This record gives sequence, structure tokens and C-alpha cells, in this order.
Amino acid sequence: MEETLEKLKILLLVLHSPQDKTVGIENAAQIYKSAFHSKSFSSLDGADHMLSNKEDSIYTGKMIASWAERYTN
Repeated sequence: MEETLEKLKILLLVLHSPQDKTVGIENAAQIYKSAFHSKSFSSLDGADHMLSNKEDSIYTGKMIASWAERYTN
């Protein structure tokens, strides 16, 4: 994974919840560390891995849209 991320050289947004019981923060941190710039990391405090709460899903979608807008306009 590290080698692939280093070679991609693409924009990357890493999202992670401190309460995620599926994927640990170590994995998200390794993805962020290995990725080329420009990259961003955002915490989804209170969300589960699958964003099963509607409010968490809406918040995350808006965050992704806002982040992507910077690079698409």
C-alpha cells in the first residue's frame, strides 16, 4: 500500500473516526503519511466506519464536496 500511494501523486482526503472499530487510526495515519501532497486528514468524531448515522453521512458528504470544490474550480 505504501509504495502504491507514494507513486500515485494524486490529491487525497483521508477521513477517520476515533470511534471506528473496523479500521484503527494507525491505518489512516499510515495512508496519510505515505500519500503525496496535496493531502488532507479529517476526523469524523462520533461516526462509525460505515457512517450508518444519517447525520454523519450528510456531514461527511458536505465535507468531501467542500474539500473537492477547492480543486475543481
